[in-house]
Amino acid sequence: MDGVLLFLGKSIAVSGLLTGWYWLGLRNRRLHQYNRFFLLFTLYASIQLPLLHFHWFALPPSTSVAATTGFSLIRVMNDAEGDVLSTTLQQSEAAINWLELIALIAIGISCVLLVLLFVKAATVIKISRRNPHTIVNGTELVVTEHPAAPFSFLHMLFWRQGMSWENENGLLVLRHEATHIEQRHTYDKLVCQVFTSVFWFNPFYWLIQKELGMIHEFIADERAVAGSDTKAFASMLLYAHDGGKHLDIVNSFFSSPIKRRLIMLQKSKAIRHSALRRAIVLPIIASAVLLFSMGTRKIGPHVPEIGPVERAEKKIILVVDAGHGGQDYGCSKGALSEKELNLKVARRIADLAPQFNVEVHLTRSGDEGLSLKERVAVSDKWHADDFISLHIADEPVGEKEMNDQGFGIVVSSNANISASKKMAMNVLARTLPVRNQITPDSKGQVSTRESIYVCRHNSAPGILVELGDIKNKAQMEMLTDDSKLDRLCSAILQGVVATHKS
Repeated sequence: MDGVLLFLGKSIAVSGLLTGWYWLGLRNRRLHQYNRFFLLFTLYASIQLPLLHFHWFALPPSTSVAATTGFSLIRVMNDAEGDVLSTTLQQSEAAINWLELIALIAIGISCVLLVLLFVKAATVIKISRRNPHTIVNGTELVVTEHPAAPFSFLHMLFWRQGMSWENENGLLVLRHEATHIEQRHTYDKLVCQVFTSVFWFNPFYWLIQKELGMIHEFIADERAVAGSDTKAFASMLLYAHDGGKHLDIVNSFFSSPIKRRLIMLQKSKAIRHSALRRAIVLPIIASAVLLFSMGTRKIGPHVPEIGPVERAEKKIILVVDAGHGGQDYGCSKGALSEKELNLKVARRIADLAPQFNVEVHLTRSGDEGLSLKERVAVSDKWHADDFISLHIADEPVGEKEMNDQGFGIVVSSNANISASKKMAMNVLARTLPVRNQITPDSKGQVSTRESIYVCRHNSAPGILVELGDIKNKAQMEMLTDDSKLDRLCSAILQGVVATHKS
Protein backbone atom coordinates (compact mmCIF):
# COMPACT_ATOMS: atom_id res chain seq x y z
CA MET A 1 0.00 0.00 0.00
CA ASP A 2 2.89 2.36 0.78
CA GLY A 3 4.29 1.77 -2.69
CA VAL A 4 0.94 2.56 -4.34
CA LEU A 5 0.53 5.78 -2.36
CA LEU A 6 4.07 6.83 -3.22
CA PHE A 7 3.45 6.13 -6.93
CA LEU A 8 0.22 8.17 -6.91
CA GLY A 9 1.94 11.04 -5.10
CA LYS A 10 4.77 11.08 -7.64
CA SER A 11 2.29 10.86 -10.52
CA ILE A 12 0.35 13.90 -9.30
CA ALA A 13 3.60 15.81 -8.75
CA VAL A 14 4.92 15.04 -12.26
CA SER A 15 1.61 16.02 -13.91
CA GLY A 16 1.54 19.18 -11.79
CA LEU A 17 5.08 20.16 -12.78
CA LEU A 18 4.45 19.71 -16.52
CA THR A 19 0.98 21.28 -16.41
CA GLY A 20 2.47 24.23 -14.54
CA TRP A 21 4.90 24.90 -17.38
CA TYR A 22 2.08 24.58 -19.92
CA TRP A 23 0.10 27.18 -17.98
CA LEU A 24 3.04 29.59 -17.69
CA GLY A 25 4.76 29.23 -21.05
CA LEU A 26 2.51 27.53 -23.59
CA ARG A 27 -1.15 28.23 -22.86
CA ASN A 28 -2.93 30.67 -25.20
CA ARG A 29 -0.01 30.59 -27.66
CA ARG A 30 -0.48 29.56 -31.28
CA LEU A 31 1.53 26.39 -30.80
CA HIS A 32 -1.54 24.24 -31.14
CA GLN A 33 -0.07 20.96 -32.39
CA TYR A 34 2.88 21.21 -30.02
CA ASN A 35 0.56 21.96 -27.08
CA ARG A 36 -1.69 19.07 -28.07
CA PHE A 37 1.09 16.51 -27.97
CA PHE A 38 2.68 18.12 -24.91
CA LEU A 39 -0.52 17.58 -22.90
CA LEU A 40 -0.79 13.99 -24.12
CA PHE A 41 2.86 13.46 -23.21
CA THR A 42 2.13 14.86 -19.74
CA LEU A 43 -0.41 12.08 -19.20
CA TYR A 44 2.11 9.44 -20.30
CA ALA A 45 5.01 10.92 -18.32
CA SER A 46 2.97 11.17 -15.13
CA ILE A 47 2.51 7.39 -15.20
CA GLN A 48 5.86 6.32 -16.64
CA LEU A 49 8.34 8.50 -14.70
CA PRO A 50 7.28 7.27 -11.23
CA LEU A 51 7.86 3.69 -12.44
CA LEU A 52 11.46 4.39 -13.40
CA HIS A 53 14.17 3.82 -10.80
CA PHE A 54 17.72 5.05 -11.31
CA HIS A 55 20.47 4.78 -8.71
CA TRP A 56 23.24 7.06 -9.84
CA PHE A 57 24.61 8.37 -6.55
CA ALA A 58 26.42 6.49 -3.79
CA LEU A 59 26.48 8.21 -0.43
CA PRO A 60 29.08 6.78 1.98
CA PRO A 61 28.58 7.11 5.74
CA SER A 62 31.10 9.98 5.87
CA THR A 63 29.13 12.16 3.48
CA SER A 64 28.98 15.74 4.73
CA VAL A 65 25.83 17.19 6.22
CA ALA A 66 25.49 19.60 3.30
CA ALA A 67 25.66 16.81 0.72
CA THR A 68 23.28 14.63 2.68
CA THR A 69 20.81 17.49 2.93
CA GLY A 70 21.16 18.12 -0.80
CA PHE A 71 19.94 14.61 -1.60
CA SER A 72 17.46 14.27 1.25
CA LEU A 73 14.45 15.15 -0.90
CA ILE A 74 15.44 12.58 -3.52
CA ARG A 75 15.89 9.90 -0.86
CA VAL A 76 12.59 10.63 0.85
CA MET A 77 10.67 10.53 -2.44
CA ASN A 78 12.39 7.57 -4.07
CA ASP A 79 13.72 5.21 -1.42
CA ALA A 80 10.31 4.05 -0.27
CA GLU A 81 11.42 0.48 0.15
CA GLY A 82 13.95 1.61 2.77
CA ASP A 83 12.66 4.61 4.63
CA VAL A 84 8.97 3.74 4.46
CA LEU A 85 9.54 0.22 5.76
CA SER A 86 11.75 1.48 8.60
CA THR A 87 8.72 3.16 10.15
CA THR A 88 6.19 0.40 9.56
CA LEU A 89 6.75 -1.22 12.94
CA GLN A 90 4.98 1.78 14.48
CA GLN A 91 1.99 1.68 12.16
CA SER A 92 -1.19 0.06 13.37
CA GLU A 93 -3.44 -2.45 11.66
CA ALA A 94 -6.29 0.04 11.97
CA ALA A 95 -4.42 2.48 9.71
CA ILE A 96 -4.03 -0.23 7.09
CA ASN A 97 -7.72 -1.04 7.25
CA TRP A 98 -8.61 2.62 6.70
CA LEU A 99 -6.25 2.81 3.72
CA GLU A 100 -7.81 -0.29 2.22
CA LEU A 101 -11.29 1.18 2.67
CA ILE A 102 -10.26 4.43 0.99
CA ALA A 103 -8.65 2.45 -1.83
CA LEU A 104 -11.86 0.48 -2.38
CA ILE A 105 -13.89 3.70 -2.52
CA ALA A 106 -11.44 5.23 -5.01
CA ILE A 107 -11.56 2.13 -7.21
CA GLY A 108 -15.38 2.17 -7.03
CA ILE A 109 -15.53 5.79 -8.23
CA SER A 110 -13.12 4.98 -11.07
CA CYS A 111 -15.31 2.07 -12.14
CA VAL A 112 -18.42 4.28 -12.15
CA LEU A 113 -16.68 6.93 -14.28
CA LEU A 114 -15.45 4.30 -16.74
CA VAL A 115 -18.96 2.87 -17.04
CA LEU A 116 -20.37 6.37 -17.69
CA LEU A 117 -17.74 6.90 -20.39
CA PHE A 118 -18.69 3.58 -22.00
CA VAL A 119 -22.40 4.51 -21.86
CA LYS A 120 -21.72 7.86 -23.57
CA ALA A 121 -19.74 6.18 -26.33
CA ALA A 122 -22.45 3.55 -26.74
CA THR A 123 -25.08 6.31 -26.98
CA VAL A 124 -23.26 8.02 -29.83
CA ILE A 125 -22.83 4.70 -31.68
CA LYS A 126 -26.53 4.02 -31.17
CA ILE A 127 -27.39 7.39 -32.76
CA SER A 128 -25.15 6.48 -35.68
CA ARG A 129 -26.93 3.17 -36.28
CA ARG A 130 -30.41 4.71 -36.14
CA ASN A 131 -29.82 7.48 -38.69
CA PRO A 132 -28.96 7.58 -42.39
CA HIS A 133 -25.37 8.07 -43.57
CA THR A 134 -24.13 10.07 -46.53
CA ILE A 135 -20.73 11.05 -47.94
CA VAL A 136 -19.98 14.75 -48.46
CA ASN A 137 -16.53 15.92 -49.63
CA GLY A 138 -15.07 12.62 -48.52
CA THR A 139 -16.56 12.88 -45.00
CA GLU A 140 -19.13 10.43 -43.64
CA LEU A 141 -22.15 12.39 -42.41
CA VAL A 142 -24.79 10.96 -40.08
CA VAL A 143 -27.94 13.02 -40.46
CA THR A 144 -29.75 13.23 -37.13
CA GLU A 145 -32.25 15.30 -35.19
CA HIS A 146 -30.12 15.14 -32.05
CA PRO A 147 -29.84 18.69 -30.55
CA ALA A 148 -26.06 18.35 -29.97
CA ALA A 149 -25.33 18.15 -33.70
CA PRO A 150 -23.16 19.13 -35.45
CA PHE A 151 -20.44 17.13 -33.71
CA SER A 152 -17.84 14.54 -34.64
CA PHE A 153 -16.97 11.15 -33.17
CA LEU A 154 -14.23 8.87 -34.49
CA HIS A 155 -14.63 8.91 -38.32
CA MET A 156 -18.25 10.17 -38.30
CA LEU A 157 -19.66 13.70 -38.51
CA PHE A 158 -23.15 13.99 -37.01
CA TRP A 159 -25.06 16.63 -38.96
CA ARG A 160 -28.31 18.16 -37.75
CA GLN A 161 -31.26 17.55 -40.01
CA GLY A 162 -32.43 20.73 -41.72
CA MET A 163 -28.96 22.32 -41.89
CA SER A 164 -27.49 22.74 -45.36
CA TRP A 165 -23.86 21.94 -46.08
CA GLU A 166 -24.01 23.55 -49.52
CA ASN A 167 -23.96 27.23 -48.51
CA GLU A 168 -20.88 29.15 -47.33
CA ASN A 169 -21.60 28.85 -43.61
CA GLY A 170 -22.46 25.18 -43.89
CA LEU A 171 -19.15 24.50 -45.63
CA LEU A 172 -17.29 26.31 -42.82
CA VAL A 173 -18.95 24.14 -40.19
CA LEU A 174 -18.34 21.05 -42.30
CA ARG A 175 -14.66 21.93 -42.68
CA HIS A 176 -14.37 22.62 -38.93
CA GLU A 177 -15.81 19.25 -37.92
CA ALA A 178 -13.96 17.40 -40.67
CA THR A 179 -10.71 18.72 -39.16
CA HIS A 180 -11.56 17.01 -35.87
CA ILE A 181 -11.94 13.75 -37.78
CA GLU A 182 -8.76 14.17 -39.85
CA GLN A 183 -6.72 15.05 -36.77
CA ARG A 184 -8.18 12.08 -34.79
CA HIS A 185 -9.21 14.33 -31.92
CA THR A 186 -11.71 11.78 -30.63
CA TYR A 187 -8.86 9.41 -29.76
CA ASP A 188 -7.17 12.18 -27.76
CA LYS A 189 -10.35 12.73 -25.81
CA LEU A 190 -10.93 9.05 -25.16
CA VAL A 191 -7.38 8.56 -23.88
CA CYS A 192 -7.63 11.66 -21.70
CA GLN A 193 -10.99 10.65 -20.25
CA VAL A 194 -9.78 7.12 -19.47
CA PHE A 195 -6.88 8.66 -17.53
CA THR A 196 -9.24 11.07 -15.77
CA SER A 197 -11.71 8.31 -14.92
CA VAL A 198 -9.07 5.97 -13.45
CA PHE A 199 -7.10 8.70 -11.66
CA TRP A 200 -10.03 11.02 -10.98
CA PHE A 201 -8.38 12.35 -7.82
CA ASN A 202 -5.58 13.98 -9.84
CA PRO A 203 -6.78 17.58 -10.36
CA PHE A 204 -4.27 18.21 -13.14
CA TYR A 205 -5.87 15.55 -15.34
CA TRP A 206 -9.13 17.48 -15.29
CA LEU A 207 -7.29 20.66 -16.34
CA ILE A 208 -5.52 18.75 -19.11
CA GLN A 209 -8.83 17.37 -20.34
CA LYS A 210 -10.32 20.87 -20.52
CA GLU A 211 -7.28 22.40 -22.21
CA LEU A 212 -6.98 19.58 -24.73
CA GLY A 213 -10.59 20.19 -25.81
CA MET A 214 -9.79 23.89 -26.29
CA ILE A 215 -6.72 23.10 -28.39
CA HIS A 216 -8.84 20.84 -30.61
CA GLU A 217 -11.17 23.78 -31.24
CA PHE A 218 -8.26 26.14 -31.97
CA ILE A 219 -6.91 23.71 -34.58
CA ALA A 220 -10.33 23.24 -36.22
CA ASP A 221 -11.10 26.98 -36.20
CA GLU A 222 -7.78 27.78 -37.84
CA ARG A 223 -8.37 25.23 -40.60
CA ALA A 224 -12.00 26.24 -41.16
CA VAL A 225 -11.63 30.05 -41.23
CA ALA A 226 -9.06 31.45 -43.64
CA GLY A 227 -6.72 33.97 -42.06
CA SER A 228 -8.39 35.87 -39.21
CA ASP A 229 -11.78 36.42 -40.77
CA THR A 230 -13.79 37.05 -37.61
CA LYS A 231 -16.94 37.79 -39.63
CA ALA A 232 -16.83 34.33 -41.18
CA PHE A 233 -16.14 32.86 -37.75
CA ALA A 234 -19.18 34.64 -36.26
CA SER A 235 -21.38 33.50 -39.14
CA MET A 236 -20.21 29.94 -38.66
CA LEU A 237 -21.07 30.09 -34.94
CA LEU A 238 -24.54 31.51 -35.55
CA TYR A 239 -25.27 28.95 -38.21
CA ALA A 240 -24.34 26.01 -36.00
CA HIS A 241 -25.84 27.39 -32.76
CA ASP A 242 -28.34 25.16 -30.98
CA GLY A 243 -28.19 26.30 -27.36
CA GLY A 244 -28.31 22.74 -26.00
CA LYS A 245 -25.99 20.64 -23.89
CA HIS A 246 -23.52 18.29 -25.49
CA LEU A 247 -21.92 14.92 -25.06
CA ASP A 248 -18.43 15.54 -23.74
CA ILE A 249 -16.62 12.67 -25.48
CA VAL A 250 -17.49 14.08 -28.88
CA ASN A 251 -16.07 17.17 -30.55
CA SER A 252 -19.11 19.39 -30.38
CA PHE A 253 -19.08 22.81 -32.00
CA PHE A 254 -20.03 24.62 -28.79
CA SER A 255 -17.83 22.63 -26.42
CA SER A 256 -15.58 25.58 -25.49
CA PRO A 257 -15.81 29.30 -24.66
CA ILE A 258 -16.39 31.35 -27.80
CA LYS A 259 -14.45 34.43 -26.63
CA ARG A 260 -11.22 32.53 -26.12
CA ARG A 261 -11.54 30.87 -29.54
CA LEU A 262 -12.10 34.26 -31.17
CA ILE A 263 -9.10 35.82 -29.41
CA MET A 264 -6.89 32.91 -30.40
CA LEU A 265 -7.99 33.19 -34.03
CA GLN A 266 -6.91 36.86 -34.10
CA LYS A 267 -3.53 36.28 -32.43
CA SER A 268 -0.39 36.65 -34.46
CA LYS A 269 1.37 33.47 -35.50
CA ALA A 270 4.69 35.10 -34.66
CA ILE A 271 5.44 33.94 -31.09
CA ARG A 272 8.25 35.43 -29.01
CA HIS A 273 10.88 32.89 -28.01
CA SER A 274 8.93 30.11 -29.73
CA ALA A 275 11.93 27.75 -29.94
CA LEU A 276 12.82 28.40 -26.29
CA ARG A 277 9.27 27.66 -25.16
CA ARG A 278 9.46 24.31 -26.91
CA ALA A 279 12.95 23.43 -25.73
CA ILE A 280 12.57 24.38 -22.08
CA VAL A 281 10.47 21.27 -21.53
CA LEU A 282 13.66 19.18 -21.70
CA PRO A 283 15.21 20.51 -18.44
CA ILE A 284 11.75 20.29 -16.83
CA ILE A 285 11.56 16.58 -17.72
CA ALA A 286 15.13 16.10 -16.49
CA SER A 287 14.16 17.73 -13.20
CA ALA A 288 11.16 15.42 -12.90
CA VAL A 289 13.40 12.40 -13.45
CA LEU A 290 15.85 13.67 -10.83
CA LEU A 291 13.15 14.30 -8.25
CA PHE A 292 10.80 11.40 -8.84
CA SER A 293 12.76 8.57 -10.52
CA MET A 294 16.27 8.78 -9.15
CA GLY A 295 17.25 7.18 -5.87
CA THR A 296 20.44 7.21 -3.85
CA ARG A 297 22.47 4.30 -2.61
CA LYS A 298 23.86 4.57 0.86
CA ILE A 299 27.00 2.47 1.14
CA GLY A 300 27.20 1.07 4.63
CA PRO A 301 30.27 0.75 6.83
CA HIS A 302 32.64 -2.25 6.73
CA VAL A 303 31.13 -3.51 9.97
CA PRO A 304 34.10 -3.80 12.37
CA GLU A 305 32.08 -6.13 14.61
CA ILE A 306 32.40 -8.95 12.09
CA GLY A 307 35.87 -8.14 10.84
CA PRO A 308 37.14 -6.55 7.63
CA VAL A 309 35.51 -7.14 4.27
CA GLU A 310 36.59 -10.36 2.60
CA ARG A 311 36.79 -9.70 -1.15
CA ALA A 312 36.54 -12.58 -3.55
CA GLU A 313 39.66 -13.14 -5.61
CA LYS A 314 37.52 -13.85 -8.69
CA LYS A 315 34.18 -12.16 -9.30
CA ILE A 316 31.25 -14.25 -8.01
CA ILE A 317 27.90 -14.21 -9.85
CA LEU A 318 25.19 -14.37 -7.19
CA VAL A 319 21.46 -14.49 -7.95
CA VAL A 320 19.30 -13.30 -5.05
CA ASP A 321 15.63 -14.24 -5.04
CA ALA A 322 13.24 -12.07 -3.04
CA GLY A 323 10.53 -14.57 -2.16
CA HIS A 324 6.87 -13.95 -3.02
CA GLY A 325 5.76 -10.77 -4.86
CA GLY A 326 2.77 -9.49 -6.81
CA GLN A 327 -0.45 -10.96 -5.43
CA ASP A 328 1.55 -13.33 -3.22
CA TYR A 329 2.24 -11.29 -0.08
CA GLY A 330 3.71 -14.13 1.95
CA CYS A 331 3.20 -13.76 5.68
CA SER A 332 2.29 -10.42 7.25
CA LYS A 333 2.02 -8.75 10.61
CA GLY A 334 0.37 -5.36 10.96
CA ALA A 335 1.96 -3.09 8.34
CA LEU A 336 4.77 -5.54 7.56
CA SER A 337 4.54 -7.84 4.56
CA GLU A 338 7.04 -10.55 3.71
CA LYS A 339 7.26 -9.73 0.02
CA GLU A 340 8.31 -6.12 0.72
CA LEU A 341 10.85 -7.04 3.39
CA ASN A 342 12.38 -9.75 1.18
CA LEU A 343 12.77 -7.25 -1.66
CA LYS A 344 14.33 -4.67 0.64
CA VAL A 345 16.95 -7.14 1.87
CA ALA A 346 17.66 -8.35 -1.69
CA ARG A 347 18.23 -4.81 -2.92
CA ARG A 348 20.52 -4.03 -0.01
CA ILE A 349 22.61 -7.12 -0.73
CA ALA A 350 22.89 -5.93 -4.34
CA ASP A 351 23.97 -2.46 -3.17
CA LEU A 352 26.73 -3.80 -0.92
CA ALA A 353 27.91 -6.61 -3.21
CA PRO A 354 30.51 -4.66 -5.26
CA GLN A 355 32.62 -4.18 -2.10
CA PHE A 356 32.99 -7.96 -1.93
CA ASN A 357 33.69 -8.42 -5.67
CA VAL A 358 30.28 -10.05 -6.02
CA GLU A 359 27.95 -9.33 -8.93
CA VAL A 360 24.32 -9.65 -7.84
CA HIS A 361 21.31 -10.20 -10.09
CA LEU A 362 17.80 -10.12 -8.62
CA THR A 363 15.02 -12.42 -9.74
CA ARG A 364 12.68 -9.48 -9.23
CA SER A 365 13.55 -5.80 -8.83
CA GLY A 366 9.99 -4.70 -8.09
CA ASP A 367 6.64 -6.06 -6.98
CA GLU A 368 6.39 -8.72 -9.69
CA GLY A 369 4.80 -12.10 -9.25
CA LEU A 370 7.11 -14.81 -10.57
CA SER A 371 6.64 -18.55 -10.75
CA LEU A 372 9.21 -20.84 -9.15
CA LYS A 373 10.31 -21.96 -12.60
CA GLU A 374 10.87 -18.34 -13.67
CA ARG A 375 13.05 -17.70 -10.61
CA VAL A 376 15.25 -20.67 -11.44
CA ALA A 377 15.42 -19.45 -15.06
CA VAL A 378 17.01 -16.20 -13.88
CA SER A 379 19.77 -18.19 -12.21
CA ASP A 380 20.36 -20.16 -15.40
CA LYS A 381 20.31 -17.01 -17.52
CA TRP A 382 23.18 -15.41 -15.58
CA HIS A 383 25.09 -18.69 -15.13
CA ALA A 384 25.07 -18.07 -11.40
CA ASP A 385 27.85 -19.32 -9.16
CA ASP A 386 25.46 -19.24 -6.19
CA PHE A 387 21.75 -18.75 -5.53
CA ILE A 388 20.08 -17.39 -2.37
CA SER A 389 16.32 -17.25 -1.82
CA LEU A 390 15.14 -14.88 0.94
CA HIS A 391 12.07 -15.56 3.09
CA ILE A 392 10.58 -14.69 6.48
CA ALA A 393 8.99 -17.19 8.83
CA ASP A 394 5.67 -17.00 10.61
CA GLU A 395 6.30 -19.30 13.54
CA PRO A 396 3.45 -20.41 15.82
CA VAL A 397 3.47 -18.72 19.21
CA GLY A 398 4.66 -21.15 21.88
CA GLU A 399 4.74 -20.95 25.66
CA LYS A 400 8.10 -19.19 25.50
CA GLU A 401 9.62 -17.25 22.61
CA MET A 402 12.88 -18.79 21.43
CA ASN A 403 15.59 -16.33 20.37
CA ASP A 404 16.51 -18.36 17.28
CA GLN A 405 12.91 -19.00 16.32
CA GLY A 406 12.23 -18.08 12.69
CA PHE A 407 15.86 -17.99 11.58
CA GLY A 408 17.51 -20.79 9.66
CA ILE A 409 19.03 -21.90 6.37
CA VAL A 410 17.54 -24.65 4.21
CA VAL A 411 19.08 -26.67 1.37
CA SER A 412 17.63 -29.28 -0.96
CA SER A 413 19.17 -32.44 -2.36
CA ASN A 414 20.53 -32.21 -5.89
CA ALA A 415 23.88 -32.49 -7.66
CA ASN A 416 25.12 -29.42 -5.75
CA ILE A 417 24.07 -30.52 -2.25
CA SER A 418 27.63 -30.53 -0.88
CA ALA A 419 28.40 -27.05 -2.22
CA SER A 420 25.01 -25.82 -1.00
CA LYS A 421 25.64 -27.13 2.54
CA LYS A 422 29.08 -25.55 2.52
CA MET A 423 27.62 -22.15 1.59
CA ALA A 424 24.85 -22.57 4.17
CA MET A 425 27.36 -23.26 6.96
CA ASN A 426 29.52 -20.27 5.98
CA VAL A 427 26.53 -17.91 5.80
CA LEU A 428 25.22 -19.19 9.13
CA ALA A 429 28.62 -18.81 10.82
CA ARG A 430 28.94 -15.18 9.75
CA THR A 431 25.36 -14.10 10.38
CA LEU A 432 25.10 -15.53 13.90
CA PRO A 433 27.43 -12.91 15.47
CA VAL A 434 25.28 -10.18 13.89
CA ARG A 435 22.06 -11.77 15.11
CA ASN A 436 23.51 -12.20 18.61
CA GLN A 437 23.77 -8.42 18.83
CA ILE A 438 20.00 -8.26 18.34
CA THR A 439 18.82 -11.42 20.07
CA PRO A 440 21.57 -12.87 22.32
CA ASP A 441 22.27 -16.62 22.32
CA SER A 442 20.86 -17.07 18.83
CA LYS A 443 21.62 -20.48 17.40
CA GLY A 444 20.02 -21.12 14.04
CA GLN A 445 20.53 -24.28 12.05
CA VAL A 446 21.04 -25.72 8.58
CA SER A 447 18.39 -28.22 7.53
CA THR A 448 17.51 -30.18 4.41
CA ARG A 449 14.07 -29.86 2.91
CA GLU A 450 13.25 -31.49 -0.41
CA SER A 451 10.28 -29.23 -1.16
CA ILE A 452 12.39 -26.13 -1.91
CA TYR A 453 11.90 -25.99 -5.69
CA VAL A 454 14.23 -23.06 -6.37
CA CYS A 455 17.11 -24.91 -4.67
CA ARG A 456 16.37 -28.48 -5.80
CA HIS A 457 16.01 -27.54 -9.50
CA ASN A 458 18.82 -25.01 -9.60
CA SER A 459 21.98 -25.70 -11.56
CA ALA A 460 23.93 -23.54 -9.06
CA PRO A 461 24.47 -24.25 -5.35
CA GLY A 462 21.45 -22.75 -3.63
CA ILE A 463 20.20 -21.97 -0.15
CA LEU A 464 16.99 -20.59 1.30
CA VAL A 465 17.52 -18.14 4.17
CA GLU A 466 14.75 -17.56 6.70
CA LEU A 467 15.53 -14.05 7.93
CA GLY A 468 13.47 -14.23 11.12
CA ASP A 469 9.99 -14.50 12.55
CA ILE A 470 7.64 -11.76 11.41
CA LYS A 471 6.04 -11.69 14.88
CA ASN A 472 9.42 -11.14 16.57
CA LYS A 473 9.80 -7.38 16.91
CA ALA A 474 13.57 -7.49 17.56
CA GLN A 475 14.20 -9.67 14.50
CA MET A 476 12.08 -7.46 12.28
CA GLU A 477 13.92 -4.40 13.57
CA MET A 478 17.08 -6.00 12.17
CA LEU A 479 15.43 -5.79 8.72
CA THR A 480 13.85 -2.35 9.02
CA ASP A 481 16.78 -0.51 10.65
CA ASP A 482 19.28 0.42 7.92
CA SER A 483 22.46 0.09 9.99
CA LYS A 484 21.45 -3.31 11.38
CA LEU A 485 20.37 -4.50 7.95
CA ASP A 486 23.75 -3.48 6.50
CA ARG A 487 25.52 -5.68 9.02
CA LEU A 488 23.27 -8.65 8.23
CA CYS A 489 23.63 -8.27 4.45
CA SER A 490 27.42 -7.85 4.75
CA ALA A 491 27.56 -11.05 6.79
CA ILE A 492 25.58 -12.95 4.13
CA LEU A 493 27.97 -11.72 1.43
CA GLN A 494 31.00 -12.63 3.54
CA GLY A 495 29.59 -16.14 3.89
CA VAL A 496 29.30 -16.42 0.10
CA VAL A 497 32.86 -15.16 -0.42
CA ALA A 498 34.23 -17.49 2.27
CA THR A 499 32.65 -20.46 0.48
CA HIS A 500 34.74 -19.78 -2.61
CA LYS A 501 37.93 -19.19 -0.62
CA SER A 502 37.85 -22.36 1.43
